Amino acid sequence: MQQDPNPRPATGYPYPYPPQQPYASANGYPPNAGTAYPYQNQNPYYAPEPNSRAILLRRLFIAFLVLLLILGLILFILMLVLRPQYPDVYINSLSVSNFNVSNNQLTGKWDLQLQFRNPNSKMSLQYDAVILNLYYGGSSLSDTRLQPFDQGTKDQTPVNGTLSVAGTYIDGRLANSIGQDRAAKGSIEFDLRIYSLVTFRNGVYRRRRYITSYCDDVAVGVPASRGSGDMIGPSKRCRSY
Repeated sequence: MQQDPNPRPATGYPYPYPPQQPYASANGYPPNAGTAYPYQNQNPYYAPEPNSRAILLRRLFIAFLVLLLILGLILFILMLVLRPQYPDVYINSLSVSNFNVSNNQLTGKWDLQLQFRNPNSKMSLQYDAVILNLYYGGSSLSDTRLQPFDQGTKDQTPVNGTLSVAGTYIDGRLANSIGQDRAAKGSIEFDLRIYSLVTFRNGVYRRRRYITSYCDDVAVGVPASRGSGDMIGPSKRCRSY
């Protein structure tokens, strides 16, 4: 059989093209050959790994805050359950002896009895300090400190106290006011302030509070002709805050 002198590729098959040669520079080498660098991360937002010590401190701080919240919640629940109430304070008696005002000098001795009542049915009270201060017309005349004592639930405790002054200077206006009261009414109205540092207790629960009790306008019969007298009327309840 005679062969075709100009053979053609069969229909349906691509014509085989020669492989494309890579671009070469004038010296026969690819451009930038030998000048490539390893890959570098240029991300400006890249952050290093956090310090393990900082993580530990942050976790400890969070745990401390959680503990404080739990303790605060427990304390709040205890307050709702126990409902601590301030003690009731009464002045049962107040007498004065050796009372004299002359030449703006005051002398006198006051004996009194107070009654402290614990209204709480679930909490005992501890009086760490009780300070008495006697006033007249807004001016302090004398003060004293009582011995600390404890009270059980619903207990009532009588406490005696004594205040005294001897030749203490007072303002002329105050001396005149005392003399006018004795001449007009035959009595003098004193004010008593009771400053107490009280601890409320129930099991392991402890809460300390400063409480001030006001016993105002306590009338004592001291006519101008005598230097002694007693409280007028029955026992009187003081206001506590």
